[in-house]
Formats: sequence, C-alpha cells, structure tokens
Amino acid sequence: MSGLQETPDRAVVNGQVQFGRFARPFRELNLLDAKCGIPRFGGLRRFRLKEWVDIALVHDDWYLSLALVDTGFLVTSWLHLFDRRSRKSFEHVRKLPPGRLSAPANLWNHSGKMETRGYLVSVHNNLEQQVHRFRVEVNSRGSLPPVAGTLLLHEEPEQTQPLVALLPLGTNRPMFTHKSACPASGALEIGGEKVEFNSDRNVGLLDYHKAYYPRNTFWRWATFATIDATGELLGVNLTHNVIEDDTRFNENCIWHGNSISPVGAARFDIPKNPTQPWTVRTEDGAVELELTPQGLRRERVNLGLVRSAYDQPYGLYSGTLVDSGGTKHDVEQAFGLAEDHVAKW
Repeated sequence: MSGLQETPDRAVVNGQVQFGRFARPFRELNLLDAKCGIPRFGGLRRFRLKEWVDIALVHDDWYLSLALVDTGFLVTSWLHLFDRRSRKSFEHVRKLPPGRLSAPANLWNHSGKMETRGYLVSVHNNLEQQVHRFRVEVNSRGSLPPVAGTLLLHEEPEQTQPLVALLPLGTNRPMFTHKSACPASGALEIGGEKVEFNSDRNVGLLDYHKAYYPRNTFWRWATFATIDATGELLGVNLTHNVIEDDTRFNENCIWHGNSISPVGAARFDIPKNPTQPWTVRTEDGAVELELTPQGLRRERVNLGLVRSAYDQPYGLYSGTLVDSGGTKHDVEQAFGLAEDHVAKW
C-alpha cells in the first residue's frame, strides 16, 4: 500500500483530473467532464474516449483471452482460446458499428455486453459483492467450435490489491486503468469439453481501461500472474506507452500476496518475429524477464484514416522480480502475455 493515495469519489473535479495511483477504485469515473482540450460538441469527446474491459485466464489445459472494446469508430469483441496441450488456438471475433457495445461505466455495479447473431459476451462488474462476472454464449462458426459458460473473477480487498492509476497523456488528458490479478472460478464448455476453474489454483487478469489516447498511439505491455511455490500470488504489470515522463508516471508494479510494489519505467526488446523470445526489464533493476511465446494473437486494421497493428504473444515468463521490501522472487515458466500495438485513430 506504500505510496498509494486515498481515492476521491470522482475522477474529475471541476474539470480537473485527479492524477495519481490509488488504493481503491473510483466510485465515479466521470472522464467526460475533463477539460482536456477535446470539445464536447457533436459528441467528439465521447468519440475520442477509448474504452475496454478484457480478461486473461490461465488454466492447466487452456489459456483464454476475452475482450469488449469500444474505440469510438468501431466496437470489437473477441474470444481467443489456446489449448496448452496441443498448442493449437482458435478465435471468435465480431466487429460492429459504433453504438453496438456499451462498456461498463464503473467497477462497482455496472454491466456491458456485445450481442449479435450467434455471439453474446457480457460482463457485470460488481465490486459491491467482490466479483466480476463474465457470460459467454458463442455458437459454432465454420470450423470454430461453440463456447458457453460463466467465469468469475473474485476481487476481494483482503486477497487482491488492484492497480488503480489515473495518468496524464497530456495536459489534463487522462488515461485510467484498473488492473487486478484475481482468483478465478466458473466453467466453460469448449466444443464439448467442460473446463472448470478453481479459485484455489487458477488466476485471472482483469484489465479495465478508459483513455483519451492521442491520434498517434503506441503501447507495449507485459503481464502475468501465478501462484508461487509458497502458495502466494505473484505477478507483474509493465507498460511502455506514449506518456513522456514514464519514470514519474507509469502503471508498472509487482503483485505479491495482497501487496503491490511500484517499479520503474519498463523497457522492451521485441524481436522482428514476435513469436521469438521477448525481454522486458525496468530501469530501476526490479524486473528482469524473458517471455518465450507459445502462441500469438494478431490483428491488423486499415480503414484509411484509421490504422492499427496489434500483436499479442502469450507463453512462459522466466526471470526475477524484486519487490519494495527488497525480496527477490524467482519466476520459472509462469504463463502470461504481452502486447505490441501501434495505432492511428
């Protein structure tokens, strides 16, 4: 909890963004009230706000990436599944016009979903009851198998200290992120195979995000969470993005047990072939990691004025982490993911 601020009720007060790292989620994420240089006329400010919620779940046999994304000009949802036994993956994805998805307004008690023919993905954030509930009902499509079930991420303050950060992308221009590593439970039926998640051994990563990204944007991201040899949660969140002073303003941290340790600016060494090993470190020496990818989620969008190149490898992390107390943690083949994203939007 060291260095975390008490959370005000509102993220924006009298037009001014309350920047910082906080101990608990905001009750009201009123980012549309920010005087950030983007006019509200004609809904432009709403159009420029990028919003998403996604989760990554790691099971002994499966890895799952599930997302609901509203970029303003396009809404997207994907369900990406990787069979860790066969190392084969498949993906259901839908892209729809603006207005076909409503991202959850907050984490305390609010829902969002994308529903179209043969595809339903919904989320209900309910920190009042310390749970995030994801429902999946996706029909088979061509060679892609059906997937159905309910997944729960249990965000309990006694067990999980979330990363809650409101950071500047420019003058009074906010990027909000809430990331947490949570015990996961529930079950999915994947093409006739029932896959059960047990909160004693399975961990889910939640990424809830709202930001006024500039037109030219990039980010690199690395994360994992696992149960270490002592039975404690161990994980990281590391990002290098368009924030100029990322030594001062970043969302980088180590999770251990129910504590969180801020760490320095993150730097990535990404090979030309993203399926080759990545290296990630922090400038303060707290993190030294290598990711050996086992699979890759890739997406390319080119709509003329809007372009996006996105790679998300996933696989095994190894290396070392040093928390705020000076304790060194060895990481040995912890399953996680990374991203390299460049966009003009």
